[in-house]
Amino acid sequence: MNETPPESSPHVSLEQLLLRDDMWMGHSQRFTARAAVPTGHEDLDNALLNEGWPLSSLVEVCQAHSQAEWRLFTPALLEVPGLIVLLNPPAIPFCHALVQAGIDLERVVVVKAANKAHFIACFIELARASVGALLSWQPDDALTYTELRKCQLAASESTGLSFMLRNSSAQQQNSPATLRIFAQIIPAGLQLTVFKQRGYLQTQQAKPVVIELPKRWKQVLPYSALCQIPAPDKQATKPPRLASVTPLREKS
Repeated sequence: MNETPPESSPHVSLEQLLLRDDMWMGHSQRFTARAAVPTGHEDLDNALLNEGWPLSSLVEVCQAHSQAEWRLFTPALLEVPGLIVLLNPPAIPFCHALVQAGIDLERVVVVKAANKAHFIACFIELARASVGALLSWQPDDALTYTELRKCQLAASESTGLSFMLRNSSAQQQNSPATLRIFAQIIPAGLQLTVFKQRGYLQTQQAKPVVIELPKRWKQVLPYSALCQIPAPDKQATKPPRLASVTPLREKS
C-alpha cells in the first residue's frame, strides 16, 4: 500500500518574518498609530509618538504635588468637545482663572469619590461615558496593577482624553497606562520626562521637556516671611495729634 508523503511546510526565513505586518519588534511604531489631540506645547508634541495626547488611552502623570496641571492640559481641553470632568481634584477649581483661560464653566463637572473603591467605579463609568476629558487625582490609598488595568480598559472604550495624576512614588510601580510622564517644577518652568510610551522601546533615558510658566506666576513670600518685613518708620507715619474738644455747656 502506497502512502502519500506528508506535505512539507515551506521554509520561511527570518527576514521574511520581519517583513510581516503582524510582527512586532518592540521598537516598531507600526501598531502605535492612535488618534491624538495636540498638547499645545511643541516640544512635548515632538517627544510623543502620536504628536499629542492619545485618545482612548490612559495617560498617567506622576508628581510630588500639584504641578501646574492646568498649564499642562488647558490647550488640549480647549480642543476637545464635551464635558471636562474633574474626579477628586485636590482643591476647588478657581472659576475666574478657568474663564480667563477660555474654558466654558458649563462644561466643567466636579465629582468627589468617598474612597478608593468609589474612585475606581467613578473613573470606569465616566470613561465609558466618553466625556470630552477626564482628569482624575488618585486617592491617598495606592492603586494596584489590577485596579489600574480596569481604568485602562475603561479608557480604551472611550473616545476622549483620560488623565490620572498620581504621586511621584508611583513612578517606580508597574502600570498598564499607555503613556506615563513624570512632572516637577524647576526654576525654568514645568519639567516633563516621558518614561513610558506604548509601542516604543526606550533604550536610554529620555530627555526632559521644559514648559515655561507664565511670567505673572511669580513666587509669593510665605506668610512667615511677610511678617518679618520691617514696618515703615512710625515717626514718619504717625498721624497728627488732634486737639481735644470740650463739649459746650448748655446755657441756663
